[in-house]
Amino acid sequence: MERASVEVWQQILLKVMETNDWPIFTTSCTPYTFLGFTYLHNWLERDKGPYLDYLAQRRRLRLVCRAWNEFVLLTSHRWLLLEDHSPMCKLDSTTIRAKGGVGPTEILSTEIFQNELVTPILTWASHILKRPASQSPLRSYILYLGNAHTMGYNPLDLLVGTTTTQDPACTNTNTTLRLLSISGLSNNSISFSQISRTFTGLRSLFLSGLTAVPQQPLTLAHLEVLYVQVMWEKWEDLQRSFETWHTPALRHVRLSHFRTQLTDLIDCFLGRYAHQIESLVLSAVKGYYLPCLDLPSGFWAQFTALRLLGLSVLTLQNTEWSGWSVVPPPTHPCRYLLCHFYCPVESAELDRAVEWVVNYIRARWTWDDGVKLVVGHVYADQFYVVKNIRGDPSIANMERNVRVLPEL
Repeated sequence: MERASVEVWQQILLKVMETNDWPIFTTSCTPYTFLGFTYLHNWLERDKGPYLDYLAQRRRLRLVCRAWNEFVLLTSHRWLLLEDHSPMCKLDSTTIRAKGGVGPTEILSTEIFQNELVTPILTWASHILKRPASQSPLRSYILYLGNAHTMGYNPLDLLVGTTTTQDPACTNTNTTLRLLSISGLSNNSISFSQISRTFTGLRSLFLSGLTAVPQQPLTLAHLEVLYVQVMWEKWEDLQRSFETWHTPALRHVRLSHFRTQLTDLIDCFLGRYAHQIESLVLSAVKGYYLPCLDLPSGFWAQFTALRLLGLSVLTLQNTEWSGWSVVPPPTHPCRYLLCHFYCPVESAELDRAVEWVVNYIRARWTWDDGVKLVVGHVYADQFYVVKNIRGDPSIANMERNVRVLPEL
């Protein structure tokens, strides 16, 4: 290795500086990394551990030698987290240009809680988003609006501008971004058509906390992973928008706060991609409509590629649920049932709650043997896997802290 070229050592350094929590850069999503994708959008709310581990790793690498230190410094912005209290928030566009701009950035996260900082932070972030593809390695952008509000206007206007041009050479078009996550939109609007025009290369899209959903088309030719959470009273508006959405590569879907008939959603949107969808997660909210107490008669005949089906514990523990009368044939590829909690559960009580859910589902299970049950908490990066729902009643096969499900 002492004779390895500089380029080889650079690649080695880049590899060890990466984290294990961002599979979007190296591979397409599979049902086994789907849980990581769906929990990715709110990682800032849960835990900054991965980011702090990343910084510690970089500090250790800088101690190896002067050459390594210089190289690490050149890549100091590959993972950039910009928060309200960060000193970088004081930088305005003039300062950025004077300093020559920020270095290579693959992951950019902006977390905003103060109303007065929404404009300067989003304006700052727009400089990275608007870089030409030849100069930008940016692959992921996460915007979390905590208690901050953009006073009803579209936050994308600050990030990418308000142009309506369809020209792919326009500076407002970003072709490098693979993941876009926007959370905390409780009092803000978002433009689906603007996302389509601007981020043409998206593979994953997370929109969380929507209350106002414009009835606009969404066209993303490469989108594989879609997560949408909308306030329950706005589902009818979103359903009308779905009728105009065009996502031909879609394979993994999570719809949260779902409150309509599954057959209606299949007819207006999911049915177009049913033959290729591999992961489908439908979440309910306590006290509101609970979908999927039974499945449509032709469900498994339509969703022939489905390998992971997810429902909230509110559905599976409902007294009206007694298993499904419509079950997949033995040759169907579906092998995982995902059940997740929404209600707060103390960590000391989580094991007991999970055991209760497992036993409840086991008593009503109507499928063939071999289906794995995955139980997790929506706000905790922690999952339990029961290898066979009809198996050992003591749940001896339960595995804890499973981040990525094993390949079959």
